[in-house]
Amino acid sequence: MASSVFFDPLTLLRLAPVISSTASLTLAWDQHWMLRIFTLPELERDSNLYLPKWFHAFFRAGLPSVLAFLSVTMTTATLNLRSESLLLKQRGSYYWYAAGAALAAGHLLFVPAVAPRIQAIVEDGTKEKSVGELKSWLRVNGVRGMTTDLGAWVCCVIAVVRTFSV
Repeated sequence: MASSVFFDPLTLLRLAPVISSTASLTLAWDQHWMLRIFTLPELERDSNLYLPKWFHAFFRAGLPSVLAFLSVTMTTATLNLRSESLLLKQRGSYYWYAAGAALAAGHLLFVPAVAPRIQAIVEDGTKEKSVGELKSWLRVNGVRGMTTDLGAWVCCVIAVVRTFSV
């Protein structure tokens, strides 16, 4: 048990949802601010030309991180609910962990709204009008970031604070 002095797995489990939801939120906003550059009027012509190939590489590289962060948030928040649920209910954090997991899962509800836009950009289905699709994707991504990603983060922060408050 001496190892728990330096490393407590239960503490890590309690903290993991806030760490992973922070990563999700950070990634969402990094994507938003970085991809906005392609929509600047002075870059639109070049963006329409290069965006399909660039976005294809970007999406393939970024999707595993997005899914990993969401999975860690959902899984660890759910594991928290299953371990010592009575304690979490007494501390008022149980339902915050549940809400954090639900909101992280809610991120995926936006897939039907973004998948056609991503496909249109990657396959250049708009015939050099990818910037218009990107603008639509950015609007949906902004709403998703401000609702599910920010909401999951807030819930996880509250859950952790309530859990560790005495």
